[in-house]
Amino acid sequence: MKKLLGLLLVSSFVLLAGCHQQKESPYNRTDDKQDYERLLRTHVFAACLNEGKPYAMYSLANLNKKPSDNDPRYKVTFINGPCEGKTVWTTDVLLKTAAVGTEPLPKGTVLLRNFWNPKDPYDQDKTDRWHKGVVSSSERLDKGIVDMEFPRDRNDFMPAREGVYLHNLRHITQPEVKDVRTFL
Repeated sequence: MKKLLGLLLVSSFVLLAGCHQQKESPYNRTDDKQDYERLLRTHVFAACLNEGKPYAMYSLANLNKKPSDNDPRYKVTFINGPCEGKTVWTTDVLLKTAAVGTEPLPKGTVLLRNFWNPKDPYDQDKTDRWHKGVVSSSERLDKGIVDMEFPRDRNDFMPAREGVYLHNLRHITQPEVKDVRTFL
C-alpha cells in the first residue's frame, strides 16, 4: 500500500510539474534578429548617392512603382539614410537580398555591406547606409569576419580593404551583380 501511495504521489507531482511549464508557441517568435531580417526583406535598397557608380550609397526604400515598357526607372521613397523621405525615380535598385551564412564565400563575390559595420548584430539604428563590396578573402570566416575590397571604378586594382562582420553582409539576389573591374 505504501508503494502504491508513493508511486501515485510521485506521478501526480510529475504531472503537476509538467503542467506548470509554459512552452512558447513556435508561431509567436519575435526577437531582434527576426525584426532586423523582416525590415531588410520587406524593403528594397535604392541608390541614394552616386547612382550608377560602383561606390554608390544605398538606403532602404519603399518600392512605389515598377518599370514599364516606356520608362525603365523605379519610383522609390527612402525610409532612412541621408535621403530619408525623398521620392525619386532611379534605375539603380537592388530588389532582393538575403543574409550571408557561414558557408565559404568565393573570392570575387559581390555583396552588400552595412557602412557602419556595427559589432552588435541586428542593430536597426545602423541600417541606413550600404555599399557594394567584393569578397577578397574568407580566411577569417571562423571568427565571423569576411575581408572585402571596395573598388571605386573599373580600373581600380588597389581598392580600399576592410574586414566586415558576417551579420553586416547581404547577398544581392536580384538583380545579379558582378564585380565592376575588368581584369586583363
